Amino acid sequence: MRRAPSQQDFRRAVKEHPDAFALKCHAYRNLTEVADALANWADWTTMTTRPTEQRIADDLDLALSTVKRWIRWLRERGFLGVVEEGTTNRYRRGNRCGLGDDGLGNRAAVWVLCVPAPELDEHDARTDKTTTEPPSCTSRRGVQEGPTRAREERSSSRRRNRISTTGELAATPGTRRHERKQALQVAEKIHDESTTLRRLSPWYIRHLIRDYVTAGWTADDVMHALDHKPDGSAWTYTWTSRDQIRNVPGWVRFRLSAWLDEHGRPLPGKSQRLAAAAAELRAEQVRMRERFALAGVASASYSDQAARARELLVRSSPAAARAMRVRGREAARPREAGDERRWGRIDQQAREEIARRPRLVEALPLVEQPVVDEVAERRRVSLARARMRARAHRQNDKS
Repeated sequence: MRRAPSQQDFRRAVKEHPDAFALKCHAYRNLTEVADALANWADWTTMTTRPTEQRIADDLDLALSTVKRWIRWLRERGFLGVVEEGTTNRYRRGNRCGLGDDGLGNRAAVWVLCVPAPELDEHDARTDKTTTEPPSCTSRRGVQEGPTRAREERSSSRRRNRISTTGELAATPGTRRHERKQALQVAEKIHDESTTLRRLSPWYIRHLIRDYVTAGWTADDVMHALDHKPDGSAWTYTWTSRDQIRNVPGWVRFRLSAWLDEHGRPLPGKSQRLAAAAAELRAEQVRMRERFALAGVASASYSDQAARARELLVRSSPAAARAMRVRGREAARPREAGDERRWGRIDQQAREEIARRPRLVEALPLVEQPVVDEVAERRRVSLARARMRARAHRQNDKS
């Protein structure tokens, strides 16, 4: 890390950090707001900033614990360098626990804004800049012969953990050595894929998942069990980043303990459940094919099946047998010429009836309706009602 050239460079470096991309949306917003507040209070020349945590919390309307967490996040990743720790008169060194007073009062913490240092390219690496000055003659090591070479800069990208599983002795399948080798391969895959378990070594991961791998679990089954319960529901998270998990082995044991039965044995994993469901489906398909094959062997063709059905119907119902005999005689009787003529006449009558239908709905002559005066009609109705009321009053008076 090095001193940030400007406030914008500091903001850009914080927002583009890989760990920041792994945060949730509200956590990423709080981080950027705290970083912007620190940058706004920074000195343009020295890039030092000294706002108190309470002042930042009041300005951003955030909890004090939230501000402290994100300042600690920035310090752990090298974005804030500590120039001076915040102290009070009581706890400052040299004041004898508050009995003395140095006149400085409460001192706020002072940080310097930092950004990642640029990596040297191949041309710069070949120059003499890689040499360092020899140690001082006053040091215990003394003067060494020749210039001291600087240590080679490590690659910024994370080196993938590689475990040589083929270099070990050949293990016989079914033995304990073979099981440990398989568990180590599963642990290595989990170590490379999980960002949370990456903080543990593959051997430690193998120790945690040993019983589950022995039960036939795969790396994907372990990853699924860490995120889901046996009923398929997802685990809830109370943390915003994987860095907030302080006890990763305890977290793994707790999540995997939900996949143990009452006897402490692992339940079938996701892949095992899917394989069992697929096997059951294939068995059901085999049984259906066997039933269809038996039904096809009983009668080779549709005509044979129909004849067998008619035979069963005749045996079970005398009325159906008589009806089938009558239908058979009618079908066997030759068709007469008179029947054809009769059906021809019926068809001709139907065609004539269809041809006459358009003439049955001819347009009737329009009859002119007299025009009614609405005002006069209302007046007539009102007078009729008045006469009826007067007649009713006279009848009441007579009575």
